[in-house]
Amino acid sequence: MNTEKEISKAINFGFVNSQVESQEIYQPSLVTNQNDTTVLATLEDELRTSRTFTIAVAFVTTSGLIDLKSVFTDLAHKNIHGRLITSTYLNFNDPEAFEDLLQIKNLDVHLLDKDGFHTKAYYFDHGNFESAIIGSANLTQNALKSNFEWNLRVTSTQRGEVVNKIKSNLDDLWEKSTSLTSEWVENYRLTWKPNKSIQYFQVAEEPEYQDKTPTPNPMQTEALAALTALRDQENAKKALVVAATGTGKTYLAAFDVQNFKPKRMLYIVHREQILQQAMHSFKKVLGGSESDYGILSGSQHNLDCKYTFATVNMISSQRIQEQFGPDAFDYILIDEAHRVSQRDDDQEQTMYQKVLNFYQPEFLLGMTATPERTDGTNVYEYFDYNLAYENSLLDALDHDLLSPFHYIGVTDYEKDAETITDTSSLKDLVSEERVDYIVDKTNYYGPRQPNVHGLIFVSKIAEGIELAKKLVDRGIKAEFVYSKNSIAEREQAVRRLEDGEISYILTVDIFNEGVDIQCLNQIVMMRPTKSSIIFLQQLGRGLRKAPGKEFVTVLDFIGNYNENYMIPMAFDKSHSSNKEQIRKQIISPSIRGVSTINFEEIAKKRVLKAVGQAKLDSMKRFKEAYDSVKNKIGRIPMLIDFARRGNVNVADIISKFKTMYLMQQKFEKEFPVEFNAHQQKFLLFLSREIAVSKRPVESLILQELIQKQRLTTQQVTQILDQSHVFYDEETLTNVASIFDLSYFMNKNQEKYGEISIVDTQNDSWQLSETFNVELADPNFKHYVLDLLAANLFELQRDGFALDQRFTIGKKYYRSDVIKLLNWYGEQNAQNVGGYIMRPDQKFFPVFIALEKTEKFQNKMAYEDQFIDHNTMRWFSKSGRTVDSRQESIVLNQPDFGMIQLFVKKSDDDKREGNDFYYLGSARVTSAENEKKFNSDGKETKLVNFTLKLEHSVNVNLYRALNDNE
Repeated sequence: MNTEKEISKAINFGFVNSQVESQEIYQPSLVTNQNDTTVLATLEDELRTSRTFTIAVAFVTTSGLIDLKSVFTDLAHKNIHGRLITSTYLNFNDPEAFEDLLQIKNLDVHLLDKDGFHTKAYYFDHGNFESAIIGSANLTQNALKSNFEWNLRVTSTQRGEVVNKIKSNLDDLWEKSTSLTSEWVENYRLTWKPNKSIQYFQVAEEPEYQDKTPTPNPMQTEALAALTALRDQENAKKALVVAATGTGKTYLAAFDVQNFKPKRMLYIVHREQILQQAMHSFKKVLGGSESDYGILSGSQHNLDCKYTFATVNMISSQRIQEQFGPDAFDYILIDEAHRVSQRDDDQEQTMYQKVLNFYQPEFLLGMTATPERTDGTNVYEYFDYNLAYENSLLDALDHDLLSPFHYIGVTDYEKDAETITDTSSLKDLVSEERVDYIVDKTNYYGPRQPNVHGLIFVSKIAEGIELAKKLVDRGIKAEFVYSKNSIAEREQAVRRLEDGEISYILTVDIFNEGVDIQCLNQIVMMRPTKSSIIFLQQLGRGLRKAPGKEFVTVLDFIGNYNENYMIPMAFDKSHSSNKEQIRKQIISPSIRGVSTINFEEIAKKRVLKAVGQAKLDSMKRFKEAYDSVKNKIGRIPMLIDFARRGNVNVADIISKFKTMYLMQQKFEKEFPVEFNAHQQKFLLFLSREIAVSKRPVESLILQELIQKQRLTTQQVTQILDQSHVFYDEETLTNVASIFDLSYFMNKNQEKYGEISIVDTQNDSWQLSETFNVELADPNFKHYVLDLLAANLFELQRDGFALDQRFTIGKKYYRSDVIKLLNWYGEQNAQNVGGYIMRPDQKFFPVFIALEKTEKFQNKMAYEDQFIDHNTMRWFSKSGRTVDSRQESIVLNQPDFGMIQLFVKKSDDDKREGNDFYYLGSARVTSAENEKKFNSDGKETKLVNFTLKLEHSVNVNLYRALNDNE
């Protein structure tokens, strides 16, 4: 390839004529934090393909650097070095940022003592070409991911004048600057003062509201509406709210009390220290006189207050209960509600249970961040299974209610090609070499002493005890706290951490829940991830916002653990079992806001290996998921319950069990519901064709038909218009053929019972007589409405653009695509293969698997691949030429619209699944006849097409599809 020629075409494309065909990698481009990409993603791509680089920026922050440190680590393994020039302009860069730069061994850093230095320039040498980014973005957290930044990226050969001038100026700056040293940083630390005119970052406390009148945040508003609806519409007497620590549960409770207007309220918690803080928050919301508020604890006995804040041990005592009486409070609130089941060995019932059995309020509210229990207790049961509201840690991050975090999957220590595993001995876990390695990594990623307030999770008590000793031996103040420590001892350790007397608390799992260590700025995970729930609980320990806390560093030491695959699944809201989708979250992680997820290269390979070996469709996983949902709702779960509250999705359930009814039969010892043969056939059809459908049209029409039994075509279109979903005349014809089964091949018609569910004729849509008769059974009707609701819920939750035929970046099976392109009838998957043309030549869906296994058609070594983000090389089926019928039609179609492009990583369906990412429309820009030899040595003809995509592939998806692991 002639690089100079390609760059010339790209410059022509960027500055003269956008109709010129050119490779995107060479094109001038605007680099922003918009349109599904970020400045950070662009810099990562540039760094990973560079031979060397130079960065010149005025401002650098620790949060900006941490986003790139894992990339620098991987580059160091490849012996790739770079340079960075920065300054002390406006006193923006704090001493920690300069110290952070010194930790990056393959980055040479210079300081430019020049007033007004405000440069933001990035230069990369890629070997056969060079690139530069000039614009507004410094190396700060917000600039890399969220700020409105504008930067221009240009490419050049070594002889290009503009890039040469950039290089020359950078070299000049380098020569005029001086090396950054530890001594300079220490001197700077003594004299540095923050520039008060610069807003470094905003800190929104939980929410303390300071002197402002409190108002509900978005999470609280939703929860308050749900609580009001429960009381007003369902006459609920109890409810549970589940929300991540730090999202304002105390204020939420105060707002709900304000709405309820009780004569007397009781707030219960397990620790006296929490009472004053809770009462302070309630006063801000409720107002009133000081005499309205009182504390009931070991040190204070206020019994005649409108709002009583009590410890559970006091309010549960018989003496206090006799003084109050069962009807003393009309509103009772239990904070840390997961503790309702905690008891000592000699207790018949817990203190909380004594309270619940004695007091009879009009309404009881429980609040917790960690309802899932490992002791078999069902917390939801205590609140009549009324889960009013649930806000996960990921939801809270989306709403900017928590401190941002930077998660780094760190490669665990390896010696003589042996690394840490599930069965590693204690001597290996706390060997001197591994402890030194851990210290080096925590220093590298930071924060470091004396500014670190860290929590380290280990897998064994003996490991924690020994590791704490060895950290202390290295001058790092650390303390191990575990289950044998009293609550007072644990609280003392937390106070010492907050006061800076120690840098780390080590523990096994006692801090998974119910602990609020506001100062935490580093979490270190040195144990296998056995549960995504516990993983998020431990991660959440450090995410409460606090003054002076910009972000939290999360270091996860990844060894060869069997359950490593749990890590990416913890960050996936869709709860998919699709391995390719999980791999995407490892190779190119994405998360909202300024938080980031990164894996060092070796750690990434270990997690990918675990994903490949994982049995995500095991019966055990589904049984645990089933029991979890059932515990939450207190009844046999339906599909909508899994969609809303489960940790497996509807598609996985249908794939495994065919229908929800069959899943229930599998896991319920006694199952009272029975369906006849017709009903079971209908459920099979609706589950496989509607519940997992990628378009909402069928579900919307069926919902309305079940209610009204008959609709005109005009009424159908009005329903779809009002719902703002995509459809056209062909769509309605296609949907009608699905409803009456004429769309399907004979074998599927037989499987589905050969009875239509909807008949359409003479502009009328009505339920078929047989289906309508079966709907008279309320149980059957319940199951039908359930799967329709689940389908619509998941489509909205998972971000499908319902006003479009397809959603770019979402996954589709071949059968989905044929259906959504309104084919006249179902197509055999083998006949579809890599592509198929609709008989009227309107659509031509292309299905590409980038990696081919030995099973691939004719054993051809097809070289389908991306050339850049919006250009692909694609080979036709064997035995075709540019003059073949379908190939010539596609070649002569100049416009977007006909070719619909679907791509996946591998053709190994068992390993990766058999669905494809939709990349949008494409058109052919060139095609050449070729001859290739297959693995049997037989020569065959085929066409080498170059496809231009209408939309560039999202950077995260592009990385995932092109990763060579």
